[in-house]
Amino acid sequence: MVRKNVSMDDKHLKKLEPFLDKNNGNLSAAIRDAIEFADAALEGYESVEEALEYFTEGSAKYLKMRNNLIESGECILVSQISFRWLIENTDGILVTDELVSELFNPYQIKSASDLLEYLNKRSRNHGWGIKASIINWEEDKTEVIVLEHGDPSLRAFLAESLSIFLGRYLNLDVSFVHRKSNSILIFLKEYKSDTEIPPGIRKNFGILDYTFKEIKSKPDFWTTLVEKYMLQRYERISLNKNVFEVFLSGGVPDITGFFEAFAGKPIREIPLSELFVLCKKIVLVTQLVNEIERTNENGKMYIKIRHQFSDEKVILKLVELFSKVFGAAGQTFDIRTISNLIIFEFTEVR
Repeated sequence: MVRKNVSMDDKHLKKLEPFLDKNNGNLSAAIRDAIEFADAALEGYESVEEALEYFTEGSAKYLKMRNNLIESGECILVSQISFRWLIENTDGILVTDELVSELFNPYQIKSASDLLEYLNKRSRNHGWGIKASIINWEEDKTEVIVLEHGDPSLRAFLAESLSIFLGRYLNLDVSFVHRKSNSILIFLKEYKSDTEIPPGIRKNFGILDYTFKEIKSKPDFWTTLVEKYMLQRYERISLNKNVFEVFLSGGVPDITGFFEAFAGKPIREIPLSELFVLCKKIVLVTQLVNEIERTNENGKMYIKIRHQFSDEKVILKLVELFSKVFGAAGQTFDIRTISNLIIFEFTEVR
């Protein structure tokens, strides 16, 4: 126990009354509670003066700051509904580097800890109500950034902006994003790139980024194409010009090059399981057939292709088209055709 003589005016004792009431007039217990309360109140502030300034003049300071930002033209007031609509309808499009640099000053921030401290301070000053923290994930030896509370749309926007900053300036990528009702967890990993947005950030936040840029570059083409697909209920086929030319000449094109481009390796090095996934992607893009599925029966693998063609010559060309792909990959198989179904039975899966 450390005993000290403490001098207090009546005004200080008056402020201690809630703690004295709680502790039945015990002044020592009241002071201990006040210390615990002060410790909690100081969390997130660099000094006592800063905390006192916020708690005593916080509202007035915030209003003054807000008015100055509006009068200078740097900020505008928008309703929460408008803001949410804007964020939700640009989901999948990456925030620009200029906006990220405006939110987080790259000259002041040198680490993830600096970034979170900067974000928390700005959140307090702007009334965002969002708290950022960082935890270590021992198993993967990586770090996880946690954004909690505040408006969900603003939280999602800040999570994306923060992740892009980490990718651009701190050599980090996002391996996984876990979205909860009141928080977002961002799992990080090391990644070095001087030019491109890291792939994990693009996958988790910018899945539509390239698509929207392409649409903006050729709006007439893409809006017309979408209208045609919608009017014809997606009963259209999209083919490369060279492939279409071979079909027109009566031949069957070799499309193994498309699979190699998707996989990034020679066709002989693509296992059947991966080949099936690539087939599904190409079918989705071209609409050449309706559906492709994989089943395992009696220890054998089957790939079943459903289509809507009735002409026997067309069906035979489809059989030959896919046979070339599976054959080039070194697979051995038997083929059956039943009405609108082509079945590849693989006798030996490589």
